[in-house]
Formats: sequence, C-alpha cells, structure tokens
Amino acid sequence: MEPKPGYKTTEFWITAVANIGGTVVALLVGYGILKEEEGKLWLALLQALALAIIPLVLAFINGRYIQSRAEIKSAMHRQNNES
Repeated sequence: MEPKPGYKTTEFWITAVANIGGTVVALLVGYGILKEEEGKLWLALLQALALAIIPLVLAFINGRYIQSRAEIKSAMHRQNNES
C-alpha cells in the first residue's frame, strides 16, 4: 500500500487550518482591525473549535481503520478457505 501524499492527510489539514486561523487573527490585530483582546478571544475560539473537532476526526479515522482491518481479515479468511 502506497502512503498518501502529505496534503491528503488529516494531520496536514488540522495543522494548516490552525496555522492559517492564527495567522489571519494576527494580521487582523496587526492592521488594527481587531483589538489585541479581541484577537485573543478569536484565538481562544479557534482552539475551542479545534478541541471539539479533533475527537470527531479521530473517531472517524479509527472507524475507517477498523473497517479496513475487518475487510483485510475477511479477505484473508476467504482466501484460506478457498485453498
């Protein structure tokens, strides 16, 4: 099995979204669109969202892993019974 390209991994997207969100907030504060306190609140919101989303993503990944392992074991079982 060939590994996925980096941009197709969950780790890539979680890191990218977190970094882009943090950068956007920092730029908004830097340009004076947001006050520093508002920027801190937005960063806290982004962190809270990440903490809520990450367990859902991990649950999905674990479910797919279990499903793929069951398919492999089922195929191996069928192959052994055919021999």
